[in-house]
Amino acid sequence: MIRTFLTEVTTPVAVTGEQAVTNLWKALIKAFGNIWTDIIGGNMPNVVNFFATYWIFLLDVIIGLFLIAFKMFEKLMPGR
Repeated sequence: MIRTFLTEVTTPVAVTGEQAVTNLWKALIKAFGNIWTDIIGGNMPNVVNFFATYWIFLLDVIIGLFLIAFKMFEKLMPGR
């Protein structure tokens, strides 16, 4: 059994950077889809209540994140 295991070793297939990024995106999309299905399937009233209760705070956080991201991209623009 051990001899069979050792003799049937195959060399690993090289993965390019593009394939790694593609696999990562596919995994993220699948995870997001599973989470979204779970939210819609059973927890949607809780999500709606959360956003209805804390929308003013969430709006501030979203605007703040947008401004931070805008500043970061502004610094990355050529010619600045």
